[in-house]
Amino acid sequence: MARRRPRAHDGQTKAEVAVFAATEELLTESSLQDITVAQIIARAGVSRANFYHYFASKYDVLIAMLSRFLEETYSEGPWQAELGKSRARAMDKTLRRTIEMWSEHGAVICAAIEHMHSEPALAAAWNSTLEKFVSAIAEQITYERANGNAPEGFPADTIAAMLVCALQRTFYVGTRGLDARLPKPESAVDSIIELVFAAIYGAQRPKSRLRRRPRAERVKAPAQMAQSPEASDNETPLPEGDPGTAAVILDATKSLLAEISLDDLSVAKILERSGISRATFYFYFGSKEAAFIALFQEIAASIADGFSALAAMDRSKPAKAGALVQNWLDLDPGSLAVVRNAIHEWPRRPDLRGLYLNTVETMASALESAIETDRALGLALEGPPADELAAVLIWTIERSYAGSLAGEKHLEDAPTVAAMLGNLLVATIYGR
Repeated sequence: MARRRPRAHDGQTKAEVAVFAATEELLTESSLQDITVAQIIARAGVSRANFYHYFASKYDVLIAMLSRFLEETYSEGPWQAELGKSRARAMDKTLRRTIEMWSEHGAVICAAIEHMHSEPALAAAWNSTLEKFVSAIAEQITYERANGNAPEGFPADTIAAMLVCALQRTFYVGTRGLDARLPKPESAVDSIIELVFAAIYGAQRPKSRLRRRPRAERVKAPAQMAQSPEASDNETPLPEGDPGTAAVILDATKSLLAEISLDDLSVAKILERSGISRATFYFYFGSKEAAFIALFQEIAASIADGFSALAAMDRSKPAKAGALVQNWLDLDPGSLAVVRNAIHEWPRRPDLRGLYLNTVETMASALESAIETDRALGLALEGPPADELAAVLIWTIERSYAGSLAGEKHLEDAPTVAAMLGNLLVATIYGR
């Protein structure tokens, strides 16, 4: 039976503070899945009985720490400010406090994000605060529309959820150092502000944010095809043998993932679904994870190629680029199941992370090339550095799509989310 705390606690006792400090130190040295309660107890200098008097597990510690940081950072939030300029100023102040929180406690925030899809209580603690931000932004969007400052369009709460996703994912990537284009959380701020104006105001945003290169400065710049991604160290070559047998294993794995999560998947279930022997499975794959990576590897190549077409297409009519994104997100059910698991699992699975990041890098490179080319031609708006803007757009699309696949509140309507993301790309880059 799982342990339960014997009483409510406020996180202020000497033992609790010691456990918090020890856990945060350990998280700067290792991942949450590799940290044990025994390590926390030893680092904190408390007894086992004392630890379990307050906490049921290491996840319980993380939830308590996360809740504490969020409460301290957002004791005064933008949702308390009046709509209009006061709320806009409050959001600006909150952004600065958010950067400070990530800078000081990034290891804890990242650990929470990495495990929220597998720990419902953790997701609940995180999402309760995110929901306040979504509501505050959605109310501001509705206010701006009612006053004629912003055009009608996609649901205000869906836009707000997407913008919250943008900040969450780019700050996570910057904190973990996963994208060279975003070496720290602050690197994403200018591009996120650009996204906010594009998503809310579209072509009605201030003229200062609709600048294009003057004709005299325009350079004839040919479109460039994005280079195919280099082979990742995490790619899994299929062993020699009957490729048909390997395909049977992967097909069985794919069909199971449409029904259950990667965590719930087992080799035994794959054997039952595929009708092959255990020995045959292990001839081709060392584990269920190896089979999953091989499966994602096939789909990732197709995904990267599909998005990289953006760099080669005729973008003189930017709406085509938006349609490309929308169609690109329209995956078949089998591929969708694999992508859903990959999006949710890559932050906490090192064996998957390299391949996933390599795929994102390919897409970001294609988008960066398109932005640079179209700015030189005077088609695209001037703005944040192309590399930073490309990274923020790609990670915003990735995280918003993850939320849609997980059925997160405000993002449940996948076709609407896909159309909105395509529109965001066009509005941000081209001002249309």
